[in-house]
Amino acid sequence: MDLEKESAMLTLTFADDTVQYRDQILPTGSIACMAMNIPRDSLEKSLPLCQRIAAVNTMLHTGTADKTAMKSACLAAHDLLKLMALHEPFTFFSNPLLDQRLDQVFSVEAFKKIPAYNKAMLNGQMDEEAGKRYGPTKDLLGLAPALSNYYDAITLLQEHIGPFADMLDGKNQPRTKEAYLSQFSQSFPENFRIGDGTDSWMSMANVSLQYTAGVNEKNGQKQMKKQMHFLTFGGMLRADFFEGISVGHAPKRCAICGRWFLTTDARHTKYCSDLCPSDPLGRKCRVIGNMQGRAARELAADHPLNAPYTRRMNTINQCLGRGTISRELADAMKKLAKDKKQRAKADLAYSQGTYQQEMEQDALKAEAQKLLE
Repeated sequence: MDLEKESAMLTLTFADDTVQYRDQILPTGSIACMAMNIPRDSLEKSLPLCQRIAAVNTMLHTGTADKTAMKSACLAAHDLLKLMALHEPFTFFSNPLLDQRLDQVFSVEAFKKIPAYNKAMLNGQMDEEAGKRYGPTKDLLGLAPALSNYYDAITLLQEHIGPFADMLDGKNQPRTKEAYLSQFSQSFPENFRIGDGTDSWMSMANVSLQYTAGVNEKNGQKQMKKQMHFLTFGGMLRADFFEGISVGHAPKRCAICGRWFLTTDARHTKYCSDLCPSDPLGRKCRVIGNMQGRAARELAADHPLNAPYTRRMNTINQCLGRGTISRELADAMKKLAKDKKQRAKADLAYSQGTYQQEMEQDALKAEAQKLLE
């Protein structure tokens, strides 16, 4: 099993406004949006693991294998994949076959085959048999740089892309492609240049690009697809983020849980559709947000269900002041009116049925008199 090939962990395929990451087809920008939500404490746990794996990169440069450092890197890779698998978009790393493969990949044996592997590649001798023989070596050359880059990739994404996403999510900012591109042109002017020492987080060097023919998942029509393979997670996530901006997709912070979610149209959606981590009832943020919005509307003085209640309370007070009803009857009518209003807000059928008729002065008075008898 070729770990790098099977997991396709550094390959994205863009088509129209979608991105394919492994076997998932999602709105473009989804992969970066997910990575922006990886918790800080999880990233801090990954840092020492990435540093131990980075020792393999040093070996690759020097050409000398250190058995102790390789063993340490192997154990770190096991732990890192388990940690990464806790969060989208890397949950596929929970595959036990991938975990088992690491012992073959992070090994001195795989390292020693690097010269022979490079020679076979240069001479065009990578047939099926050679692919199996050098599979762990190939994976080592791809995995060591990629996994050691994980902490830096996610941290830089959150620290540099995060503020830009906050600008896009500013108060009263339109959720349109034109507005996103306008903000992009302000944040990254035309004289912006990669390589001046301050923008390494924007670099996507060593990306291989291939165009393929495919079928649109929405309408079944043939289309061109752009497949990009990256050497680091950083380049992959940045590409997905900006490809998303180019088609009008952008992250937005959920007003309930504070996590990022992707919007794909101009609607000012406030809440994500994920489960709220702090809700004891296990409800989705969108459900909680809708309930809060409804509660706020019901408290408004001009809410339709408040109008009959307000009118009736005014009428009762007027009759009480004129002496046409007793204090006892007035109190009974007020309590009835309040109970009916609360019931109407909890029962849609009642609010659209007999609520209005039961709140009429004569009907309410007659019901209150029966209760007092």
